[in-house]
Amino acid sequence: MHFSEHIKIREEKFGTVVFDTLREKVFVVNETGKDILNLLREGKLIEDIIGLLASAYNVQPEAIKEDVAGFIKQLEKDKIASL
Repeated sequence: MHFSEHIKIREEKFGTVVFDTLREKVFVVNETGKDILNLLREGKLIEDIIGLLASAYNVQPEAIKEDVAGFIKQLEKDKIASL
């Protein structure tokens, strides 16, 4: 997954901020969203992200598969990242 060149991601005290400098929009994500963003930036595949998060949060991969996929689809919809 590739992040658009005009996207800036920064961790703040209140959460992780995703700033779209082109459209001047700001998105704030929770800790799980931050983890997903960081793993995507590392080049991890969706299946790997699901496995890593399932292990980190001590849940079954099936329990978070739809949430992770939905988060990534939202990134694509908001033109923050693309495959």
